[in-house]
Amino acid sequence: MSVAVLPFFIEQRAVFARERANSSLSVVSYVCANFLATLPGIFLIAAMSTALVVLLAGLNAFEFFLLNLFLSLVVAESMMHVIGAAVPHYIIGIALGAGVFGMFMLCEGFMVPRDSIPDYWLWGYYLAFHSYSFESFVFKQFENETSDAARGILQKYGMEDVDVTRDMLLIVYIVGFHAIFAFILWKFHTGRR
Repeated sequence: MSVAVLPFFIEQRAVFARERANSSLSVVSYVCANFLATLPGIFLIAAMSTALVVLLAGLNAFEFFLLNLFLSLVVAESMMHVIGAAVPHYIIGIALGAGVFGMFMLCEGFMVPRDSIPDYWLWGYYLAFHSYSFESFVFKQFENETSDAARGILQKYGMEDVDVTRDMLLIVYIVGFHAIFAFILWKFHTGRR
């Protein structure tokens, strides 16, 4: 869903550049306001998705699922802000964003477990925020299960011992992406020709 809002963001970028050139708007206030304005919508999407998935499928840890999904969606939105600030046209941004998200999903450890990923692709596993989110989702679902099937899933994906707190530090990605977003806006979108 983050990719879908890119045309609107790029349309707003021209207004931002004009207002910045007139000294009516600062980069920091724009980035902070943009971040805070997206949070309620992202939370609503996360809450509705969590309610549907967790309650209908009978999964464990409703609150954790909601937190994990919310943080993942905020990171995805932040990454699209960086891409939107860096590309000249929304079609390029959508293609780039879809490509990056696709690569992240391939490297997250679901389709190919981490231990089976070739060494030259392992960097994708550690770079993708999807890896940490997926790892936490799976571990929280099966950590208290005693069945052989649950243990087998954790062993297959190499998730017998997961540090969920570390995985939830996805907030670092958010700060990093917003710092990059602010820098790109400050450096390249001055409103001057």
